[in-house]
Amino acid sequence: MSIGEALKQARSAKNMSQEDAAEKLGVSRQTISSWENGRSYPDFASTVALSDTYSVTLDSLLKGDIKMIKHLEESTNVTKSKKQVVASLIAIALFLFGTAFTIVILGGYLSDFINLPTLVLLILPLAAVLTITRSFKLFGTGFRAALFPKKEIEDDVRKQAAQLFRLMSKTTILAAVITTHISLVNLLRGFDYSASNALVNFIGNATASLGFLLYGLLIIVFIFEPVVYILNKEKTQ
Repeated sequence: MSIGEALKQARSAKNMSQEDAAEKLGVSRQTISSWENGRSYPDFASTVALSDTYSVTLDSLLKGDIKMIKHLEESTNVTKSKKQVVASLIAIALFLFGTAFTIVILGGYLSDFINLPTLVLLILPLAAVLTITRSFKLFGTGFRAALFPKKEIEDDVRKQAAQLFRLMSKTTILAAVITTHISLVNLLRGFDYSASNALVNFIGNATASLGFLLYGLLIIVFIFEPVVYILNKEKTQ
């Protein structure tokens, strides 16, 4: 028996409608319907909540549904996925600093590195995160859901999309901070104390370097965080 059939039988045994179950679990009726019809699977936390709500054992819900068991194995790897993302961010930081260090050792200037287009330095880490987490499809789904709020989307997918965009915000600010740091280091190395207008030039260039942070903040404030807000707002309604 599939978990969808087991959930439907368990709900009927409790004399509950899909609306009743949805209210108790804090999800939409469409989500309950999707679970029962096999269009989607509940995550581990939802499966436990369903077991408690219907007063049935987890074994009775999962027994015989190989696809559901595989789904739970994948969904319970969240901690592992987060560690992979953290590792990727560290790798990105080491790559940036390593590249800058190599340029200096070879007799070049950090400006040779920092003159890469600013947006590229911000976009590459984001692409790395999406690649590692295999979330390009989820990114597109979340973005479309934010642009078209009336478009119906599963509650668990909406939640995952909101978490992904929040992760993208953190990645963006990290990339912007690292890039700004490299730029400021370059300015300090090239600071000419003997020049009469050295301080003025340094302040001007340092201010320009903060443009990296500005780009990052603009991406976060006008793209990622609004999407997170819309996704979370629609989820609670």
